[in-house]
Amino acid sequence: MRTELPTCKRCCFCMPLRYGLLSWGYFRFVISGLFLVGLTVGFVGLITAENGFRELVSIIVVGVLLLSTLTDFVLNFLFILGGHKKDVRLLRSYYVYSIVLCVLTIVLGIASSVHTMMMLKMFSFSNSFDVSFYLWIMLVDTATFIAQVLIQIYFLLLVRSEIIKLRSNCEFRFVNLTAEGECTLKCTENSVNNEEGQN
Repeated sequence: MRTELPTCKRCCFCMPLRYGLLSWGYFRFVISGLFLVGLTVGFVGLITAENGFRELVSIIVVGVLLLSTLTDFVLNFLFILGGHKKDVRLLRSYYVYSIVLCVLTIVLGIASSVHTMMMLKMFSFSNSFDVSFYLWIMLVDTATFIAQVLIQIYFLLLVRSEIIKLRSNCEFRFVNLTAEGECTLKCTENSVNNEEGQN
């Protein structure tokens, strides 16, 4: 069976949809900007380090993270621009990017959880404190992952709702209330006299 996704009218049940999405966009823009500055400083530090401290794997990993953060920064800027201008194309590109990001987050989160569980199996625990500590870490890791995915899915629904709202927001609507339309022409004497005078 096919079901329709819900369309949201408000952001976080209290703010207007567009302003809530713009607030979220500015928040993401600032966070990705801070990450971009930090990763740029780290990348420059890795490249300019002495040969003994320079590792190719670290440079590649930081370079990939820098490139993905730069992409996130640019697309957040386009999202803010699209939100202010009510441009559906920019919002649609951000929507597709958010879907890809959500899928990648789910895949990487599952891989991270499996890796953590495999690492926990390799350790031998000497007392119950170690077991409870590692279980607590696993619980916090899983809860953070689930919360992040749910927040991304919620804002995906909000962006989709805004796109639907902007696409259906038109100035003219034509409603056919009857099965067969009728056309009525009303003429006044002045308009008939004007037409005769022109002929």
